[in-house]
Amino acid sequence: MPLFILEFNLSYFESGVLLGVYLGSAVVLNGLLGHLADKYRKRKPLMCLGLALYGISVSALQFAQDYPTLLILSVIMGIGFSSYHPQATKIITSLYPNHKGRYMGIHGGGGAIGFFASPLLLAPLAYSIGWRPTVSLLFIPTCVAALLLWLVLREPEPEPKSSGRRILWWPIILLGLVYGLTLFVFRGFTNFMPVYFYSVQGNTAIEMGLLSSLVWGMGVIAEPLGGTISDYIGRRNTFTISLLLLAFSLLGFLNSSGPLAIALLILFGFFGQATRCVGLLYSSELAPPESTGMFVGIVFGISQGLSLISTMTVGYIADITGFYWAFMGLVTVAIVATALSLRMKDSKARQTP
Repeated sequence: MPLFILEFNLSYFESGVLLGVYLGSAVVLNGLLGHLADKYRKRKPLMCLGLALYGISVSALQFAQDYPTLLILSVIMGIGFSSYHPQATKIITSLYPNHKGRYMGIHGGGGAIGFFASPLLLAPLAYSIGWRPTVSLLFIPTCVAALLLWLVLREPEPEPKSSGRRILWWPIILLGLVYGLTLFVFRGFTNFMPVYFYSVQGNTAIEMGLLSSLVWGMGVIAEPLGGTISDYIGRRNTFTISLLLLAFSLLGFLNSSGPLAIALLILFGFFGQATRCVGLLYSSELAPPESTGMFVGIVFGISQGLSLISTMTVGYIADITGFYWAFMGLVTVAIVATALSLRMKDSKARQTP
């Protein structure tokens, strides 16, 4: 993103719109694609095609010469991105009906390894050979992942035509709101994290990559641990505790320096990702079994919609007042989300093996 801002002369708001357009596709498509996958039992083809499209569109960024082209490619990236999470959640919860939080957390931890490795490897590469040659390589991991899924994955057994279970919309909407506000805070910071470290704090590209990797890398621990803990203390309690500590860690980071600031940054990365798998899992538990993909897609779509608003809001405020007050606003959002989480229905999912 710092290189995009320099090359295309973008404001922080315009860069936020670029990220928002990408996330906006997920708002529209997650629930729809989840519904189609549920109805026609085509989860594996949808995931594989989506991953391939995602990688190809990211690599196509190398050909962009103007801002409108970046926006168009961001939309296509969002379409590919929208194919994965609802289907993955359904498959995992079907394969592992007991201790679902643990296994969803392991799945999320695998994704966090990618988040950790990406800035660590790609930031120095982009600043040494250029961002265009760097993104040209990014179709490789997604296409490999698509091929592996096609070879080893199997569709879950079909659910009964109707479970007769009454749909309760308010808990699902409330979950989407709390989960979305969590992402609002975490992505509102992390989407601008490279710009903040490099352009505002004056870190080198290598330091920027290391600090970004520290934040994202905490997901390797946070997602499995958060998912497992939620099996014992409940999904709601996991959200409430994580959100409260997320707010305090960001507040502390913004008002400290040196080793203390780095320690608080690491805690922010941990608590920002501790509920990522929990939100998707909880939405699958609130949904009728035959409509899991659709409801996970709805919750995930709401959350991505709030992430979309976050990127544009933080970028707009940063243009006017600077990043300090933009990020302080995220602290307030985290506190509001903590209060809302107390109204969620508690869910303790501990089951015997």
